[in-house]
This record gives sequence, C-alpha cells and structure tokens, in this order.
Amino acid sequence: MDLIVFDSQSKEPLYIQLYLYYKTAIEQNRLRENEKLPSIRGLSKSLSVSKITVEKAYQQLMSEGYIKNYNRSRYTVNRLEEIVFNTPAVSMANQYHYNQEIQEEKILYDFSSGEMDKEGFDFSLWKRYISKAFFQKERLVGYGNIKGEEELRKEIAKYIEKSRGVYVHTEQIIIGAGVQSLLSMLCSMLKLEYSSIAFEEPGFKNGRRIFADHAFTIVPVKMKTDGIDTAELENSGERLVYVSPSHQFPTGYIMPIGKRYQLLNWAEQKNGIIIEDDYDSEFRYFGRPIPALKGLDNRERVVYLGSFSKVIPPSIRVSYMVLPEKFLGIYQKKSSLYNQTASTIEQLALAQFMTDGNLERQIRRLRKLYYEKRKLFLEQIQNILGENAKINGTESGLHVILSLKSELSAQELAARALANGCRVASIQDYYWQLSPEKMPQVLLYFSKIPANEIKEGIIRLKEAWFSHLKT
Repeated sequence: MDLIVFDSQSKEPLYIQLYLYYKTAIEQNRLRENEKLPSIRGLSKSLSVSKITVEKAYQQLMSEGYIKNYNRSRYTVNRLEEIVFNTPAVSMANQYHYNQEIQEEKILYDFSSGEMDKEGFDFSLWKRYISKAFFQKERLVGYGNIKGEEELRKEIAKYIEKSRGVYVHTEQIIIGAGVQSLLSMLCSMLKLEYSSIAFEEPGFKNGRRIFADHAFTIVPVKMKTDGIDTAELENSGERLVYVSPSHQFPTGYIMPIGKRYQLLNWAEQKNGIIIEDDYDSEFRYFGRPIPALKGLDNRERVVYLGSFSKVIPPSIRVSYMVLPEKFLGIYQKKSSLYNQTASTIEQLALAQFMTDGNLERQIRRLRKLYYEKRKLFLEQIQNILGENAKINGTESGLHVILSLKSELSAQELAARALANGCRVASIQDYYWQLSPEKMPQVLLYFSKIPANEIKEGIIRLKEAWFSHLKT
C-alpha cells in the first residue's frame, strides 16, 4: 500500500480523509478481498492520529460494505459484489459537506471562534494606511523581502521588546502570512537535526498536524496546572518541544517563572530547542502581562512565534517568528526555496500603523472591550448554567473552559449545542491521543459574539444540555 498522507489544508476531517483513502484503494483493487487492514491501535500509532479517528473511518467503511469485522478489532476487505450493492448512493464525503452546509445555516452563536468583535477595529482608519501603502509602487511590483519588509521587522522588534521583554536584532525576525506558514518553513530547518517533537497535551492541534505532515513523530506530554510536565518531558528523551507558556491553549494555564528556567535548563542540558507560541498574550485581565520565555533565553534555545491575529482582523495575514542567531545560516540556505507569503501592502500599512502608535491604542481598546464582555459572559454562565458548569481559565485570553455536570461526552454535548444553533468545541479536539474524561469539557470563546447576544446564546446552550432545568 502507498504511504497515507493527510492534507492539513483540507477542510475535511482526518477520519474522512482516511475513509476516502481506503475506499479508493479498495475500488481500484489496490486492496483485495480478504486482505487485512491494520489494527486500530497500530494504524493510529503509525499515522500519529487518535484511535477515534481510525475507528470512525473504519466504522463508515464497514457500514458501506467496504470492509468487515472479525475478531473484534480486526478488519478485512469485503467481496466486491457486496460493496457494489451495499454502498449508499451518497458518499460519506458528499454527505459530510452537505451536512456542514446545513449546519452552517443553522449556527446563530459561534462560541468556537476566537475571531475579533466586528466593533473592535477601526476599518476606516486602516483603509487610510492601506491607501498610503499603494503610493509605494516600486515596492509593490516585486515579491518583497523574503524575511519581510524591513520597516515592519523594526517595528516588531520594538514592540516585543516593550511588551514581551524580548530583545532581538531585526535580522532574527521572519514575517509570514500566519503561524502555519512559518511553522512549515521551520520544519524544513529542524528536520536536518530532529525527527520527533514533544507537544503539550492538550495543545495546538494545527501545529501538531504541520509537524506530522513533515514526517515528525509527535510525542504528547501532559499538562499540569503550572504548564507542561517537565518530568515527563525529561523522561521522553525528546530534544524539541512546542509550548505556549504565557497562556497555554486550550487550558489557559500560565507557566510560573521557576518552571520557565527549569525548561530553559532542560534545553541547555539536552542541546534542545524550545518553540514558544506566545498565543493571545495581549489579553491578561489582572496584573501585568507575563513576560515571554524568549526574554529569559540567553543561550539561544528558543524559537519565538507571535501573531497579530487577535488584535487586528485575522484577514490581515501577518505573523512573525524570531530565530536564534545560530539558525540564521540554515535559514539563509533554505530561504531560496520560499517566497514571502505576507502581502507587501499589508506589511507596509501595518508598519506605519505601528509607528504612529495605533497598535498600542488598538490593544488598549480591545482590552477594555473584552474585559467588559468577559465580565458579562461569566455572569451569564453563572446565572443561567449555575452549578451545572464549572468555569476554568478566566484570568486571561478570549475563551474559557466549562466542565459540565453531564453523563454525555464532550463530543455529544457539542453536537447537541450545534443542533440548537450554537457551535462549541470539545476539549477532546485538542488532544493527540484520546483522553478519558472525568467531566466533559467544552471550550467557549466570547470575543466574536456581540455583547447583546451573549445571554441568548448561553440560554440556548442550557436548552441543549440541561433542558430539564428551569431558566
């Protein structure tokens, strides 16, 4: 059989991609009658996906007659005649897209999105900066600087020094259209020395998929309330780790200063590298923002990732990566394979926007807006859901985690919410390996939903989850 490769850019879930792979292989006779499929455990391990992903793909193949089950967890290819007559007229992929379209029409309250409040950005002001950038015609007819426009990199260097305590040279800053594109570039550099990477569990699922797409073995390391479990990391034998210490996603945990030094010492002893994702660090509602781990790094062990997607609209695709100086030579060799992915016009506009002090004003504006929305959001959850929901992760960021008193799984709760017009995310979606639930947990963002719609949204969640309770 061919190597199974998932498309990280596809809108289709991994289980559908896996289902389509085996469906096509069977129809094209690359897999023949009675041929054995890998076990669920074995395939999930070899593909670095959860067992539930493989189970869902196999269940659909079996329901359509492509495979049959024997000895409980083992599967073989069915007879072609049975496949022809048992296969439904509508394929699973088409049915999935059809269902998605129906569900999209039904969504009234999207609690799964960390997008900006539409009232949180002055688009007329931004339009003026874009218009000014258009006058620099000689800058707009080429591909742009592969590292990013110099004036923006200078502004980013000043910004992260002032706001995050990170002191770097402009040459260390690489700009890209989103963190994902920068991670792909970083993977090609790290692949020269590393073949596996430790990730927080639960953690940033798109980051894991990108590394998996570049053939890295993913090693999940569990989270503790003070950040990644450093003892488990030490025992894993890994030398490369991806962390978000200032506001871990999705748990919201903050890594204290002592553990940050512990992590830096681990990297030094292992000759390792830490990838720091400084996810939505701008929004801390009590006390001062926590300085970045990179600001403590005097041994060049941290690759720092930052993004403006939470403070300006994410449609303005500008993120950045700070490389250790020792990586610049490798980057120089690899950079010829890449073009700059971020728009030159948007880079020039953002640079002047920052120079004029508008980014700082924008962050202050959003902090005030989100502080009030967060307060209202928490009040409505407490008033409407009451003791049926325990709220976690309230000190910073744009989302909270609800632990719910329910016999249903988090996925089932998410499905019920969707049926009642609300989209929420199950915490299980952010695990690499399926995790047992003490209490089902869902993730709820409050940033996108207008303040005057929050109450009705929470009422709909109560109707979906606890319809037997009085409102």
